[in-house]
Amino acid sequence: GIKYAVNFENGQKTGFFLDQKYNRKAVGRLAAGKRVLDCFTHTGSFALNAALGGAEHVTAVDVSQQAVDMARKNAVLNGLEGKMDFLCADVFDLLPALLEEKRREWDFIILDPPAFTKSRRTAAQAAKGYKEINYRAMRLLPRGGYLATCSCSHFMEEGRFLGVIAAAARDAGVQLKQIEARQQAPDHPILWEVPETNYLKFYLFQVV
Repeated sequence: GIKYAVNFENGQKTGFFLDQKYNRKAVGRLAAGKRVLDCFTHTGSFALNAALGGAEHVTAVDVSQQAVDMARKNAVLNGLEGKMDFLCADVFDLLPALLEEKRREWDFIILDPPAFTKSRRTAAQAAKGYKEINYRAMRLLPRGGYLATCSCSHFMEEGRFLGVIAAAARDAGVQLKQIEARQQAPDHPILWEVPETNYLKFYLFQVV
């Protein structure tokens, strides 16, 4: 139900990520009436689904101005620009700054970062990055707020990723109620003989 303008020539990879299709729809189903902060928005796909799902307002953030410009274009393309605003910023800088400013106007935060590791050698460093953004997001959310969080790196194995999320929750002083656990869309099949195909971990939580 959403139209996307896609930059095939200069966009990342094919210009659009198809594997999160049904995860975006899951976010849309939870977004009604909420104020949403979509981090690492790329060209706005999660943000657009949240807005179409009835979110009160959506703020979409990405470090790439080119991506932000495309996200804004996609909002206009779908007649959703009145429900959305856009920010070019580094999420690792933005989340601590929002906490420092005591900005707590969002009750749904989406974390869809790029792969923080592309080898086992850097997985430990990547885990610190995942913990940092999840910890900050949990601190920003009110009790009853929602968190969508994921990792698209095969080398960040599911058990390790869940351990990172659990550690972030402990440090943030919150508990998590799992709403959904999801993977990539079926057109990105998981082959048991090819472990690299089992790469996307996607979770929806409520902070309680």
